[in-house]
Amino acid sequence: MEVVTAPPPPSTAAPDASASAGVPSPASHAAGRTPFASPSPSTWTPSPVWTRTWVPVAPLYSLDPSRPSPVTLLGQPLVVWRHATAGWRVMRDACPHRLAPLSEGRLEGGGTRLACAYHGWEFDQAGACTRVPQLGGDAKAAATACASPRSCASTFPSLEHGGVLWAWLDNSKEGLAANATAEPPSLLPEEVAPFGDWFMNEVPNDYSFWVEQSNDPAHAPFLHHGVAGFDYRKAVGMTGEVVKGVDVAKGWRWTHRGFEQKNKEMRGLREFLPPYGMRVTYDNAGSVMHICTFQAPVRPGVNRTFGLSGFSKSTTTATPTTTRAAEAKAQNGNGVNAGVAEVDKYPAKPGVGVALEPPPATAAAPKSAKSKPSVGEVMAGAMAKLPHWVFGPMLISDQDTIMMKRQEHLMRSQGLTWRNYCLNSHSDTGIAAMNKWMDMAGYPTSLWGPDPQQAASWPGQTYGGWPGQPLPLERVLSRMERHVQHCATCKKGLAQVTTACRVVTALAGAAAVLAALLGMVAALSPQGVAAVGGWVPLVVVPALAGALGWAAAKAWAFREERFVSGLTNWRRIGGFSTVKGSW
Repeated sequence: MEVVTAPPPPSTAAPDASASAGVPSPASHAAGRTPFASPSPSTWTPSPVWTRTWVPVAPLYSLDPSRPSPVTLLGQPLVVWRHATAGWRVMRDACPHRLAPLSEGRLEGGGTRLACAYHGWEFDQAGACTRVPQLGGDAKAAATACASPRSCASTFPSLEHGGVLWAWLDNSKEGLAANATAEPPSLLPEEVAPFGDWFMNEVPNDYSFWVEQSNDPAHAPFLHHGVAGFDYRKAVGMTGEVVKGVDVAKGWRWTHRGFEQKNKEMRGLREFLPPYGMRVTYDNAGSVMHICTFQAPVRPGVNRTFGLSGFSKSTTTATPTTTRAAEAKAQNGNGVNAGVAEVDKYPAKPGVGVALEPPPATAAAPKSAKSKPSVGEVMAGAMAKLPHWVFGPMLISDQDTIMMKRQEHLMRSQGLTWRNYCLNSHSDTGIAAMNKWMDMAGYPTSLWGPDPQQAASWPGQTYGGWPGQPLPLERVLSRMERHVQHCATCKKGLAQVTTACRVVTALAGAAAVLAALLGMVAALSPQGVAAVGGWVPLVVVPALAGALGWAAAKAWAFREERFVSGLTNWRRIGGFSTVKGSW
């Protein structure tokens, strides 16, 4: 189901509420006052490249429909809440009264109004003020105040699509006009059986590093050696085509082969969907793995990363080279798109090709109703019935996050850019293309303003102080900061697992006490072992106590790794020096 909602522009018919209530206009006494920060999230407007498109906010399972939740995206503090009939709403997290956070408020009127916790002002699904408690005794003044545009909460169009809530973070007249004709984001093809649900983490890495990482498959056997089947001893040199198009609006695509012996002949395709999306397909021996990722910048140095994967059967009948040639010919006969910046302005290093061609659309193959489900489809169906935290070990994410965080700290502290990279192989093609796109889009200044370093200090819910100062390892590996505090499902799971841990621990303790009592009775009673029913209880009860104690230790370790911190597990396996893997 897709739900698209765009708030109407606030009414401008009524006079200013402050004047009608006998309150001096802010302009009459604010002259000469200095803003607290300039520019700030409220004064800087990012380029339309970033705002006139759907921005992923959160997986729907992670949102709590019973209360408002804070989210920061593109440097903007937002509040997300569910209206009883209109669905999920996204607003600026600031009450127009005194700019208090609406995310600390509550839902009133059976979930039809969002109330500020500071003074009780209430707002409907379009952001219109419906109640000012302080004017309750004066109906005329209350009506005038509620009708004033200055009393409206700033609201953004929202979309429920593919299990994710999206927001259109440009509610200007031009932005809303663009939203009216916008298509929903392109996700996995319809024939793909998703492997579980979306994952979402808020990590201390800049957007730029995660979009680079999405185009760097060659890192996997080395950084993730020993985990999920990766083995650096079986890595192979990648081959692939040059990127034949880098377009700010349309993105680009890259076809390549595999990066390990087991997938050397794999047909790989990466499609960048500006400015946040990436679709990847790995066609290997008849089975196709699909990966869809989105990177949503929170502020400089912090990014919200989304991912969903699944499987389908291969329908490929031509090699990537043949397919690309046919697609280019179908485009315009020569694969060249007028109006796209020429590549020779960005000289490619040896082995790293960048050329011109807009990405053609990918047609989804129809799924046969009589086809037998693949192993991947069966596993996907089983996983869909369980909460995502059951299958949520984060070791791979830990390795990615720590490596990129250290890389980012070095580059920021020494003023380095991607042009200081030594890109010299086909496996670097995607990284070169991604950075070319960011240069063309004007990142980072087009998003964060003329001083991205100052923008890094903008407020947010996570990783305070970063990237101005290094983060300790325990902060980087915090499950709470990375995911749990943003996820209603995991908050509930944490409570359930904590209860289970306590129950198993209590049972283990009770079994241990019982085992001790049985031993004492058998030792002190004149009847000996017969006094406790023979040897069976003396063997079974201690064994049960030991098994329950082991289970309790495992349960608490599971709770720690899934919901609290990955630090213990990281130190146990030796960090990046994983040899045999830990799961």
